[in-house]
Amino acid sequence: MKEKDTEKQKQIKKDPAVHIRFLAMDIPRFFAGMTARLLYRPRMMYLSDKRPDKHGGALVIANHSSFSDPVILGTMLPRRIFYLAGELAMGKGLKPILLKGCGCIGIDRNISDIEGIKKAVAIMKRGHYLLMFPQGELKRDGEIKELKSGAILMAWQAGVPILPVYVRKGIVRHNRAAVMVGEELNLRDYCTKAMPSMKDITELTDLAALKMHACEKACFDRLRQKGILKEVVK
Repeated sequence: MKEKDTEKQKQIKKDPAVHIRFLAMDIPRFFAGMTARLLYRPRMMYLSDKRPDKHGGALVIANHSSFSDPVILGTMLPRRIFYLAGELAMGKGLKPILLKGCGCIGIDRNISDIEGIKKAVAIMKRGHYLLMFPQGELKRDGEIKELKSGAILMAWQAGVPILPVYVRKGIVRHNRAAVMVGEELNLRDYCTKAMPSMKDITELTDLAALKMHACEKACFDRLRQKGILKEVVK
């Protein structure tokens, strides 16, 4: 146990919370965060009293119903967060340069992008959050449907937990956004093999989907209890 804690501390020490190398990413994030808070006034909620670990990497998985989701989540989650984006989302010209400067990692979903996956895994191993939308595309209705198994594989390779999150924009009073953060899902609590089989990966993917659904349900239940949301229209 002590050896694992020592290794974890070393990973965090490699990328400190404040460092000049991250200024190009942190400064734009600060101003984007200020803008997001004014526009969306997100309400942050937790599924339980068991909060995510303040240290160490994690793969954050969330539903994707709006282009503002990365900005809202990057603002509300109290950690430096990197983003996994498809090559089409990265675009061409100046756009990918700006996005990479803000912490985006481009990955080609049409092929087995080994280099992109390695970068994503390395980010988490160095103690950072990595945000991805495991449904693979924008879902305007906010529904959480079938997830891609890539999330499980990357979290497994990095040796980090999965943090499920649900975000919904514009349904709360005065058009406020709502963010529900679930409990960390440690994959090795459910699979003790050195490498999971395809069946294991499918089962873990289904489990991750259930955790996301739990966040969605808890989000709306909590808003109803507070009298903020009287009716849900999907």
